[in-house]
Amino acid sequence: MSFENQNRRNLKFASTLKHQINEILQKEISDPRIGFVTITNIRVSADRRHVTVYVSTLGNEEKQTESLKGLANASGYIRHLLSKKLETRFTPEVEFVKDENPGNRIEEILKEIEQDKGKEQ
Repeated sequence: MSFENQNRRNLKFASTLKHQINEILQKEISDPRIGFVTITNIRVSADRRHVTVYVSTLGNEEKQTESLKGLANASGYIRHLLSKKLETRFTPEVEFVKDENPGNRIEEILKEIEQDKGKEQ
């Protein structure tokens, strides 16, 4: 199998995982620590045994940290539910990571500048 075909298969697998995990988060998980979570990206290892799910959460830093803790605690259950939905030999380990989007950081800097201007006036 060529590298190009392998890459396409992993992209399709990542897309399927994103859809399934998003559905699980919306319908199956009821942890109150997990706030509004958006999956921004998914990275699948070459052997498909590990998946890194990049998430964006709403709220202040404390609420975001709590959401990530809740997701980390639920990752085993999410993997269990994925095993029932996926038709693969192995169900990948799921790891949730906060998406450090540069766009978000730029917005934070702009807000800080606006606040500083408001204090000066």
